[in-house]
Amino acid sequence: MLVTTLAFVLLALLFALATVHRLLTEDGSIGAAVFFATMGVACALVALGLAGCRPWAPYPAYALAGLFAAASLGLFGAITIVGIALLAWVVWSLTTRPAREWLGGARRLR
Repeated sequence: MLVTTLAFVLLALLFALATVHRLLTEDGSIGAAVFFATMGVACALVALGLAGCRPWAPYPAYALAGLFAAASLGLFGAITIVGIALLAWVVWSLTTRPAREWLGGARRLR
């Protein structure tokens, strides 16, 4: 859970940097800046949902990882491998028993 949450925090930071870069460059398009900002906010919301142990948190994580994987398919190469690896990691990590217990709120005192 921690690694998955940190991955989405890192993605949010990278998209924030890409947004700033697109806004500061003279030939940067406003459409790209809006796209990067939207993806950064989406990654941040997923990270906050996972960190807050929200029961709905896996669903946006699956959707966002699926979107990254689908977007990377047209590029072929290393970025495709990264997109598909992120999707595989998110699906695997959020379906493990500890993750289901963590997100399900079924905590017992020991």
